[in-house]
Amino acid sequence: MRTILFALIGGTALAAVGVAGLRLNSQASAATDARTDPSVERFLLQASGDEQTCPIDKAKGNGRLTYVRVAPECDELLPGLSKAHYWIENPDGTVILSADGKSPTAIFAQADGVAYESIEPRTPLMSLIGNN
Repeated sequence: MRTILFALIGGTALAAVGVAGLRLNSQASAATDARTDPSVERFLLQASGDEQTCPIDKAKGNGRLTYVRVAPECDELLPGLSKAHYWIENPDGTVILSADGKSPTAIFAQADGVAYESIEPRTPLMSLIGNN
């Protein structure tokens, strides 16, 4: 009975993450839909000294590992960043953006005034600003 319950809970959690991931990847979903979609948190990434920003959409969830969609134009701020598909929240408050769910592409720490500031790579200094 316990095994069935754990399987049911795990399957439901995976399905929810999958649906949120499909919504973020759907061509039918316009950028304005992501702003109004309650299952998506939206952030703007900005490099220090640069007025250019790019959007990062994160599926809402309580898990440590969450699906994220990084816009292709983010590669102009940090080459290869658009390949990051995972948002990993650590107990110390740091956030890792990762292409494979293991290796960090960029690491952010909680900051004053903005949601997060980059700590790796050291340059460019980037800020993730909540934009819901």
